[in-house]
Amino acid sequence: LLFMADVAVSAGSSIVSTFQAVGPALIGTGIAVTTIPVLIAFGIGRVVFKMNSALLLGAVTGAMTSTAALHQVRSQANSAVPALGYVGTYSFANVLLALAGGIIMRA
Repeated sequence: LLFMADVAVSAGSSIVSTFQAVGPALIGTGIAVTTIPVLIAFGIGRVVFKMNSALLLGAVTGAMTSTAALHQVRSQANSAVPALGYVGTYSFANVLLALAGGIIMRA
């Protein structure tokens, strides 16, 4: 606990200058990394594979591992169909998430 407190206090002293230097780029990159893959996946699913929108949105929320997003999609669709697309991509995304953590730590 003391170690974590020391790290937080040490990091906090330079956080304002860090955000002033790279804050806008960090926020812009975060928005791009979050939005672009979702839009590309949805576009390819609709145009190339001609998938049902509800099923496709379920698959996209599964790839994001976002159960809250699935709940919203299901409530808007008034159907359980989005959950069918969610299950497979959620499982696959969790495996990739675990592997990516190990790969990033070794790099």
